[in-house]
Amino acid sequence: MTNLIDTAFSFPAIVLTVSTIFFLGFWIVTTVLGTGINSLDDFDLDFDSDVDTDVELDGGGSGSVLQSSLEFLGLTGMPILLALNLLSLFAWAVAMIAMTVIGDEPSGIGGTLIGVVVLIGAVVVGGFITGRIGDRVSGVFRPPTALRKRELVGKVCTVTTDKVTADFGQAEVRDAEGASLLVQIRCVEANTLHAGDQALIFDLDEDGTYTVSPDIGL
Repeated sequence: MTNLIDTAFSFPAIVLTVSTIFFLGFWIVTTVLGTGINSLDDFDLDFDSDVDTDVELDGGGSGSVLQSSLEFLGLTGMPILLALNLLSLFAWAVAMIAMTVIGDEPSGIGGTLIGVVVLIGAVVVGGFITGRIGDRVSGVFRPPTALRKRELVGKVCTVTTDKVTADFGQAEVRDAEGASLLVQIRCVEANTLHAGDQALIFDLDEDGTYTVSPDIGL
């Protein structure tokens, strides 16, 4: 038992031990308070597995970095909080097993390098395991996201790119909750749309791309 505790609170496992304790503590507190996962709705980044992804603008530029990291690990099929929670737990388990197998690691820079390699490997393996779970349960979390995207159909958006074609275009639009979203748009008809112009969203493709019309009916 003592060896287990020593391993858990030594590098590299301590990094994942702290994160796992944090997430478990969060779940305990939110369960007692009755808020649960919905308490982080304000941090929703509306992730999808597509390359063209809608990102809330109000959260700054960190969304794309976090999104890329989650996509690399295959963690886009479930809510971000749950994904990070499972990633931390599985990575911690992998790190603990690895360090137990390695035993007494060499001191100095050699031990540090081994620890870094184990930490990175644990995160990658933990991400792979979590991603496979996400693939199995993604359908549970997909309906609310699909509904949220569908609600944007019929709204007027503001173009943010120099042009909008059948293959290219982005625009800013606000959802029912007032959040500012950057969405991928396409226009199949000839148009002069450019940054600052408004367009009407009238359809949503299966890949999450919106079709717009330059005629907003005003």
